[in-house]
Amino acid sequence: MKKNVKLLIIIAAAAVVLVGVMLLLIFLPKSGDNADPMDGIDPGIDMSTSVDGNGMHQATIKTNDKGEIENNSYGTLIDYVPAKISTINVENTSGTLDIKSETPVDDNGKTEKTIYTLVGFEDFDLQTGYSDAIANDAAALDFSKVISLDGAKSSECGFDNPKATVLVTYTDNTKAKFIVGGDAPSSAGTYVKFGTSDTIYLVASDAVDSFSYSLTDMFSKAINDAASDTDNSQFSKITLSGKNFPQAVVLEPNNDGKNSAATVITSPNKAYASEDASSKVSGAIRGLYAKSVKMVKPSDAQLKELGLADPYVTLEAVYPDTTINLIASQPDGSGNVNIMEKGGKVVYSMASANLPWVDMSYEKLSSEYVLHPLMTAVSTLTVNNGSDTYTFDIGTKETATTNEDGEESTTTTTSVMYGDSEINSSYFSTFFQNLTLLKKSDTSSDKPSGKAVFTAEYKYTDGSTDTVKFYDAGGNKYLAEVNGISVGHLYKTNPSKLIEQVKTVANNKEVSDFAI
Repeated sequence: MKKNVKLLIIIAAAAVVLVGVMLLLIFLPKSGDNADPMDGIDPGIDMSTSVDGNGMHQATIKTNDKGEIENNSYGTLIDYVPAKISTINVENTSGTLDIKSETPVDDNGKTEKTIYTLVGFEDFDLQTGYSDAIANDAAALDFSKVISLDGAKSSECGFDNPKATVLVTYTDNTKAKFIVGGDAPSSAGTYVKFGTSDTIYLVASDAVDSFSYSLTDMFSKAINDAASDTDNSQFSKITLSGKNFPQAVVLEPNNDGKNSAATVITSPNKAYASEDASSKVSGAIRGLYAKSVKMVKPSDAQLKELGLADPYVTLEAVYPDTTINLIASQPDGSGNVNIMEKGGKVVYSMASANLPWVDMSYEKLSSEYVLHPLMTAVSTLTVNNGSDTYTFDIGTKETATTNEDGEESTTTTTSVMYGDSEINSSYFSTFFQNLTLLKKSDTSSDKPSGKAVFTAEYKYTDGSTDTVKFYDAGGNKYLAEVNGISVGHLYKTNPSKLIEQVKTVANNKEVSDFAI
């Protein structure tokens, strides 16, 4: 073996021996020291627990001859599992609630999931996890130290006005009582009394925080369910009424195939609906989840106080699988709305931003366009620019093709005729787009006067027609009318351009796009 290898082995062996000697010196008792190595571990406070003649769990802290606690440390007041709880009564600053607990056992003797019910509210859905949290805290409680044996610091520790008093009954017919005081400084914990004793314990705050839940905290915040599938998500009718709607507004799906709008307003006036506004309404009806539960089983007087006796908005939405009826209050200064199912027993609070239909109106729901028909649905467009009439016949042909991979595609070809002359379809499409994308500046129902300065009549492939007219409204605005009904004003700039553009496109010349 090489000399340097032998040297390395000798050094390694010496290091092992040295470490062993050091460990022996550390762990061997010093001269004259007979201490148990376990003496360095805190055994906890010297105490005992019992059940008195009334079946109440009690804890006794042992003291020395001077009445002092020799090792004021941790301990356990009670140690059950939630499945062993029968009932829980909680009285706190928000009111009183009683919980019944039942843990079923299957045919094989195996315990199933514990079922909690709120006494007096058995038919109500509870908020997931809240009953479990209370049961967990009521089943077992540890403390970190004793603050006072005789309750001399009760006022200082918040027991003059305790946060909660909890009485728990277990399945063995014993009981436990917890009184929750104030919080210790520097987030050190919370003060608690146990049983009938005045002894004050310091416990972890999260070990008793569920005892402060209010009655309304216990109820599910789910106002209604989302649609189970796509088929049931499409409404057939939405009606908005109430103080915010002097005249009820009715929305229905647009199935006429003539207009780009997906939704049509059928009352108080028939009009196409704004895509943005109508989708906001329909998207905030099913699957609603509240910020909080505000009240349960409200009286008539309370409904009036909450703004729900005479609702600001009443909504009825009809779906294939259900009809949803909701009522809502006017938003408060913070933008919150009280909402409940019509005839229901739970009042919820939601941000009005999540319920856009509350602040909606007929004007907001109306389409921003004067009229936006689909060119593929129009067979003839007749335009009068105040002096001349121009008629364009529109033909649309769909051609299906299959590529070498067997994939099918459809090509739509549009032809436009002005008399005997064929018009470049691209030129006409730009003109048609300029005409049908004219936006209103308001939804005024003013009556027109004088003669129309511009008229557009759309004849559809199904034989029906729509007629749009523009009247001079003074200043820089026209008043638009669709089928004899005023729909609002619009600025003159673009409509005035159309008076000239119709001449240009009839001469088969290109026109500029208003959007550019």
